[in-house]
Amino acid sequence: MKAVRYISCLLVLLLCGACATKEEPDAYLFFTSDIEGVFWSRPEPRYGNEVTGGLAVLKSFLEKQTLPFVLLDGGNWYAQTPEGTLSKGAYFNTAAASLPYAGRLFTDKDLAYGWGSLSQIIKNSPFPFVLSNVTSGGKLPAGAKPYLLVKAGEYSVGVLGIVGRQAAQGKRRLGGLEISDEITAAQKTVQLLQQKGAQVIVLMSAIGSADDKSALTDSQLAEEVPGIDIILSSNLGREASEAETVGRTLIVYPGAKLDGVGQIGLYFDKNGRFSDARFEDKVLYRRDFGEDDVVAEQTASVRRTARGQMNRPAGKLAQDLTGNLNAESALGDWAADCIRKWAKTDVAVINADSLRADLPSGMVTQYDLYELYPYADHITFLDIKGAALRQALEAGLNVPHNFAQISGMRVDYNPDAPAGARVRYVTVNGAPLASSAVYKVAVTDHMLAGGAGHDAFIDSLEFKNTHVEVRTALRLCLSGSKEAAAPAGGRWRKVK
Repeated sequence: MKAVRYISCLLVLLLCGACATKEEPDAYLFFTSDIEGVFWSRPEPRYGNEVTGGLAVLKSFLEKQTLPFVLLDGGNWYAQTPEGTLSKGAYFNTAAASLPYAGRLFTDKDLAYGWGSLSQIIKNSPFPFVLSNVTSGGKLPAGAKPYLLVKAGEYSVGVLGIVGRQAAQGKRRLGGLEISDEITAAQKTVQLLQQKGAQVIVLMSAIGSADDKSALTDSQLAEEVPGIDIILSSNLGREASEAETVGRTLIVYPGAKLDGVGQIGLYFDKNGRFSDARFEDKVLYRRDFGEDDVVAEQTASVRRTARGQMNRPAGKLAQDLTGNLNAESALGDWAADCIRKWAKTDVAVINADSLRADLPSGMVTQYDLYELYPYADHITFLDIKGAALRQALEAGLNVPHNFAQISGMRVDYNPDAPAGARVRYVTVNGAPLASSAVYKVAVTDHMLAGGAGHDAFIDSLEFKNTHVEVRTALRLCLSGSKEAAAPAGGRWRKVK
């Protein structure tokens, strides 16, 4: 079992010269986040391959509790597995319906399919989303609440949910989604919960960004907003749990992939005032807690459906196709050709890092395609002038370990030349690139948004998202030929 972290008493008790002495808490707060589609129990190497985790074990664990509790989820619940992604996150509404969640939050990763998809999940969720700084068209989304005031036994727990504004950055298909200032919304909601008699205030947080160091952090939020007793952090995607205190605020991250649950013991003094919190990262060993049969079958059914879809043949390959992050590759050429063929454009460009696995020769399954491209990126059409296209290719050469894979073009370049002068000559379908001509180009919306580092394509005259996933084009490419072969290479040629 992971180490137990104890949190010291709050300032008010320290001033009295004593901490809470009782060992058993008055109530528990349980928290899951970053489940990432791993919602079943499995042998876990970190725990000697003991079977751990999953919603079914979690439910059995909760049914064994003798103290009152509140259960919350912080979001990022589906993005890393085929089983989670195939349902676009909707599986959680079914698989977790019988668990006693009081509320949940979403993160930027749950916006992968756009606001339209997520808003339907929120609307149909068996338990409310707590969205204190999120509106759609100026209104609270259907199925959401701005805060919760719930009971843990005789104690009143106030819950708010704050989504970081960076969640909407670089995203498409957001409709009327609006994310307001995190600190202002938190201050307002904390004051409201205090007025309504909350004895302990818990903030679910999906803020911060690994890519944007200027983004607000949980520590900064704790410093800026007085009155928060506990921050439950999500969106970190780290296996190990973490905990820290900032002033009088305990910040907890329970770890990813649901091999355990964050357990926070809540302590109150004889007058009902919140006095202490103690955090334990509780590993969900199946041997200790068992597994709820109904939830286990529900999750197994989701997995069977996914596997049935994923094991269907997609087509055949005459030879292995392998990728390369730092140069043109047979896999990259094939993928770019597939996109251009589907899009019927002059040119197609895809970043090498998005191709996450090689394709084997012989029969290729839907699962192979998912492993190859495990993202929900959509193909986007661009109209771009030749000069801007050349500049986008030039800028792409500065992106490490993410070489541009192209179709419809040949590029002569000198990798040893100074940045900005590496692209020497470009042809499009055999004709020299004309600076003032307008070309039709297919890229992914992820590239267009700058998520892959190839952000110079934004200098286009016009763009249109097709809302067709890249995997669809790859699948159609395979099924459209009896046996696909590696395309001709030599699209990037090194020159002096």
